Amino acid sequence: FTTLLYTIKFELGRMSDVTIADKFVYTVNNIDSVVYVTLNASGVTVSDGKGLHSYRVKHVHLSDIIGVKVHGGVKDTVYLVIHYFPLVKNRFNGKVQRCRKQVVLSAFQHHTTAGNIKQCMQWKRAVNLVIHGPENPDDPSPKAKKRTYLAFVNPFGGKGAAKKIWLNTVKPVFDLAGIQSDVVYTEYSGHASDYVRNSGDLYKYSSIVTVSGDGIIFEVINGLMKRDDYADAIRIPLAIIPGGSGNGLCAAILHQSGVPLTLMDAVFIAVRGSSTPMDLVKVEQGETIMWSFLSICWGILSAMDIESEKMRWMGEARFTVQAIKQMLSYPIKSGKLWFVPLDEQENLAEQPQLAPKSVPMKRQCCLSKEPKADSPFVVPNIQKQISKKEVNDDEEFADELDPSFDFTSLNDTDMEDSMDLDQQVLNPDRTRILSDTPQIHESEDCKCFKCHPAPSIDTESLQKITDSVEGISLNDDIPESWTLIEGDFATVMSFTSTHLTLGYQATQDLKLDSGFVHLMHSRGPTIKDFLNLLAQNCKPESNDSSTIHFEKVRAFRLEPDISEPGAYVTIDGELVPYEALHACIYKGLSRVLCLPAAND
Repeated sequence: FTTLLYTIKFELGRMSDVTIADKFVYTVNNIDSVVYVTLNASGVTVSDGKGLHSYRVKHVHLSDIIGVKVHGGVKDTVYLVIHYFPLVKNRFNGKVQRCRKQVVLSAFQHHTTAGNIKQCMQWKRAVNLVIHGPENPDDPSPKAKKRTYLAFVNPFGGKGAAKKIWLNTVKPVFDLAGIQSDVVYTEYSGHASDYVRNSGDLYKYSSIVTVSGDGIIFEVINGLMKRDDYADAIRIPLAIIPGGSGNGLCAAILHQSGVPLTLMDAVFIAVRGSSTPMDLVKVEQGETIMWSFLSICWGILSAMDIESEKMRWMGEARFTVQAIKQMLSYPIKSGKLWFVPLDEQENLAEQPQLAPKSVPMKRQCCLSKEPKADSPFVVPNIQKQISKKEVNDDEEFADELDPSFDFTSLNDTDMEDSMDLDQQVLNPDRTRILSDTPQIHESEDCKCFKCHPAPSIDTESLQKITDSVEGISLNDDIPESWTLIEGDFATVMSFTSTHLTLGYQATQDLKLDSGFVHLMHSRGPTIKDFLNLLAQNCKPESNDSSTIHFEKVRAFRLEPDISEPGAYVTIDGELVPYEALHACIYKGLSRVLCLPAAND
């Protein structure tokens, strides 16, 4: 009844007026107190009484909550555990960081286990309702009860820490949020691309997660765009977790979300982020078409990237070391560069767009038919004994305690001091390790994104974007209206992201769907200018260099002199053939999970 009433009021758009309240037992410092807990649009509030004279013991903002769990305890006691990840300032170094916390409440008003379970489950559904919105059977994709993510983990990227990051950090947080996951550990170059390109079961996933550097993201995007149904597949939002040496796209998402550039913030966005449009750049080279989300490089910067591959063990520091070597020894190369400048007076909002500014995250509706295990992830550090079995909507509760379970104490506690997640019990039923063979979509009654897709990207919209840069492709002649620069070049680089790595910010004025490319070119930077570029002091919005130039463009063509050996062309850090290429921006073509910035 409570959930139904809340849904009705939610639909009427009077969320700020909605309040539900109940009595619970709240434990702090081993002391049990009867408290009043209320839920409204601002969050969950724990207070010592009702009315104006009550004292607020704790308030949890809805934007910080990732999930609610219900656990059974001794006798008739049932526990409601609210997991949240607020941003707090570290008292030692003053840095703002996201830490894991929880509020533990025990239901006691009913003298039967069933009654206390009902009370806690009503609260669990109500909190999830506020976070994710009411369910609508006629629109199942964004309103499904459960979410399932497809995760690609690259064990070989960067320092080789991606698998540990997945098992020790990402997976436990997904369990707390009630997210099921299928994981693929990549085994060879192109594995992720092959998988998404050939998967017949792709649309049961509400998001595709990458725990890697930018290389696996490049594979996933290009694999999706090679599908026959690419117009729908590319709209499945990507959740980006840093696990490699570059991590440029992850840094750009964190930057646009207005949160610290940390691993835990990336994981939090994967749980609470909403689907946000992201630009892609179509790159033609020979007979090949590739899609770029980060950068296209030629010259010193591409050589710095490729030559530093043998130093992957150094992590991100490899780029700085190799940059110094390239600065002292790299030869100047000759070539031609054409581009279409972006008119500063042009209203980008009126340019053809492929999708709305922001759409709800699509969530799982093809529920797994596998039986659930009896040993889910159990929250540590709580004061009273709880059973190992979590109470779910579709399961009957059994209050028998597992005699083999090592009971911990229950308490409302900060988890930042106990974040050694590899010592905690993982929930094995929520993750499946997939083989190389994608599963086939077979459900006749399925109501997933595949069977009920969102509006597709039509071919007319794609053609309009191409027409906006005069419909020029690699094999066409360049119109006289395009700007031409030819001669010697030290480097040419385009970027559509604020960050090129987690620690290098190239610009501040780009968003994920800005609709233009920053094009940097230099005939030969001085050592001072090159050092300023490496120190992030030379940017498009603050450039006083006479040897490094920036342009805002919608399309460009690069023709290096292929008779001169010893140079590289890279796309998103991936080495491609050393030959001419043609690039054009496609505004808002793909989707990533991102938080709305505070000033949006």
